[in-house]
Amino acid sequence: MKKGDELDLKILSLNSEGAGIAKTEEGLVVFIKNTLPGDIIRTKITRKKNNFAEGSLTDILTESPFRIKPQCDIFGVCGGCKIQNYQYDKQLEYKTEVTRDAFKKIGGFENIEIPGAIGCKETYFYRNKMEFSFSDDKWFMSKDEKTNDRFALGLHIPKFYSKIIDVEDCKLQSEISNGILNFTREFFKSRNASIYNTHTHTGYLRFLVIRQSRNTDDLMVNLITNSYDKKIAGEYAKELLNNFPSITTIVNSTTERKAQVAFSEKEYVLHGEGFIYEILSNNGRQYKFKISPNSFFQTNTSQTEILYKTGLEFLQPRSNDSVLDLYCGAGSISIFTSNLVKKVTGVEIIKDAIDNANENALINYVTNVNFIESDIKDFIKQLNLTNCEFNKVILDPPRAGLHPDICRILSETNFKKILYISCNPGTQARDLQIICSNNRYRIEKIQPVDMFPQTYHVENVCSLVGSG
Repeated sequence: MKKGDELDLKILSLNSEGAGIAKTEEGLVVFIKNTLPGDIIRTKITRKKNNFAEGSLTDILTESPFRIKPQCDIFGVCGGCKIQNYQYDKQLEYKTEVTRDAFKKIGGFENIEIPGAIGCKETYFYRNKMEFSFSDDKWFMSKDEKTNDRFALGLHIPKFYSKIIDVEDCKLQSEISNGILNFTREFFKSRNASIYNTHTHTGYLRFLVIRQSRNTDDLMVNLITNSYDKKIAGEYAKELLNNFPSITTIVNSTTERKAQVAFSEKEYVLHGEGFIYEILSNNGRQYKFKISPNSFFQTNTSQTEILYKTGLEFLQPRSNDSVLDLYCGAGSISIFTSNLVKKVTGVEIIKDAIDNANENALINYVTNVNFIESDIKDFIKQLNLTNCEFNKVILDPPRAGLHPDICRILSETNFKKILYISCNPGTQARDLQIICSNNRYRIEKIQPVDMFPQTYHVENVCSLVGSG
């Protein structure tokens, strides 16, 4: 086999990023994007290595019996919902297998029971937050569609730095959110507003972020620009409210950072209070969380309650427990746990998140939580591990996982339990291999949870029990 060859293959499974996996008669693994298990396809080899190959999809000869018609008109282009054309029960099976493969092949864990991923009741319209980008480098679906109009507000095209496709009817957000998105595009286009250019670092418009609470009536529109223009921002807010009076707050955030990240330095409140609230319930008690423009909050509210409740079931909190919550963010897990334990200490490096966490504790009249602003590695290095005040630990790191030094330090501790929540089973399995390397911990329970239907992402909850 060589680059450029064409082969007919059957797709056997999907890898952790949603690409189809096939094997040649000689046993060579070939990865082909935009395919599903059960497809018989023709592929053109685009890359050949000693132990694998990559191919592009030329034709689907026989469709998988699990293929369904995607609901989105731009499916396969924007890169968001890569498996929207896959039956949902099969999506759950796939996410379960991704978790099992990670723990076996990356973590080296054998004979571990991993149950099926917990599904989501709402497989569409479940997101409480969507970020859209402005661009003057619009992506057209076809040559016939091309015009001189380069103004776009939507989602990124994979592998293209500045290409944005206009999104008019995203199936992951609410109908009113789509209305706000389309209104915003037409408003600024009609005024010939400039768009931030990543090469010259000039221009006005950068991002539109819409946040909609599921358990309150709050709805935030956050327009992120390079600078503040009081006149046009005021006109935008006025017309936006005329069209969508249920919006509870409008913010114009500004950032001069060169990085294309929807995070701001300054905020100008155009309507309402400049923040919204969301509510999570646990053990008959409701907790209210304040969400500011820069706040992190799980984007699937209903599944967040299931995720956290699963975590607490694994942690088995007791009234005399002292819990350490690393990567605590705005304190949601800490506060969610607080009424079941003696005390919780949350640690996070981002100052804004710690400020939000302290405020959320006050809002909920929680007095047994303490939040510390610190680099996690620095904090854990200075812990008195021989006489530690904590007996249980919660880990909920970013997708990249834990620093190896943190894993090594944890491998030498004697906590009663460690709860590790991850949005990346691969890095989670890698980290747990190190944490368990000194035989002070063993895996007790694992439970995948589907937080993002139609995508290849899966959240995973794992508890470790100490040997002491």
